[in-house]
Amino acid sequence: PGPGFWQVSNGANNLWILGSVKPTPKSLQWETIKLERKIAQSQELLGSVSVTLDTDVGFFAKIGLIPSLYRARKNPDGKTLKQVLPADVYARWVVLKAKYIGKDDDIEYWRPIFVAQELYEQAIKKSKMENQNIAWPVAEKLAKKADLLITRPEIKVPLANPKKFIKDFSAKALNDTACFDKTLLSIEQDVQNMSRRGMLWSEGNVSELQKMSFVDASGACVDAILGSGALQGSAMQGIKQRAINTWLESASQALAKNANTVAVINMADLLKADGYLALLQAKGYT
Repeated sequence: PGPGFWQVSNGANNLWILGSVKPTPKSLQWETIKLERKIAQSQELLGSVSVTLDTDVGFFAKIGLIPSLYRARKNPDGKTLKQVLPADVYARWVVLKAKYIGKDDDIEYWRPIFVAQELYEQAIKKSKMENQNIAWPVAEKLAKKADLLITRPEIKVPLANPKKFIKDFSAKALNDTACFDKTLLSIEQDVQNMSRRGMLWSEGNVSELQKMSFVDASGACVDAILGSGALQGSAMQGIKQRAINTWLESASQALAKNANTVAVINMADLLKADGYLALLQAKGYT
């Protein structure tokens, strides 16, 4: 049946939050009747925040940037993973590469953060899981059918000179060893737990979900990108807090005007000690 909803109230107005998890086992099926009922009673559907780069570069210019993007994926000065990673971390990579990727000489020249992403995706795929939010597409389809207002808060980050940005990014080393190490740890320790979390979610077993610890590499990987020299002083600084504030503002607006609103957001962002539930409560909502 999927999990129940968290109810956040502002007087008579309610925000019904459905927490989602990913990855989940492929073709996981869940009963959507509770979501259908909530959508039928609501005036708005609220999604998570998206962050996009806003540039005036035209379509053909974007195509011209593709070779630069490929170069940006590689380590500066042609260094290999073996040269940029601690020996113990590289040894763990070799084991997981053989298991999930196989022979691929080119990837040995990639930056650790891009290798981490590729390894994670392949590990998910070979473990018969899919790394997508299975709740949002269902909610969005139901909301469109019911003619609800659909709100996807968005932050557009201006990027006036993408060519220079890519050039600067390509030339600077990233402090992405922590991102790589945590991704390895996530795959080593957590792949089987990921599948179980998906099953527990589909059963609505939130109490067991909350007992499961897991390695979250995403924070370290985001920090590696945001801490790069190419982004220093750019509009990306403080983007994580801006995303939180943007979602909270959208939620507050919905609670002020709608009798009922449905929101779908990441379960981890919802339940952690400084997550959205705690922040909404701190704003005075029940």
